Amino acid sequence: MTITVNLNEASLPELLAKVEAGEEVVILRDGVPVARLAPVAADDEKRRQAIEAVRAFRKTMPAITQEEIAEWKATGWR
Repeated sequence: MTITVNLNEASLPELLAKVEAGEEVVILRDGVPVARLAPVAADDEKRRQAIEAVRAFRKTMPAITQEEIAEWKATGWR
């Protein structure tokens, strides 16, 4: 869940308590988002999930040989 707060109304200890509880906090200045506070563990987990998704996708792709790559380069593919 994301919580949006106005910079003028923000109290750092309260915001950090929300982040430690697993919330993501977006801080606004004059209605414009200027910062995002998120739990470090949540970012690490998202990164791990993204890496695993890429690895799973790569397993579905056909294998490519060095000869195929050389042929593509010779014909102008990049």
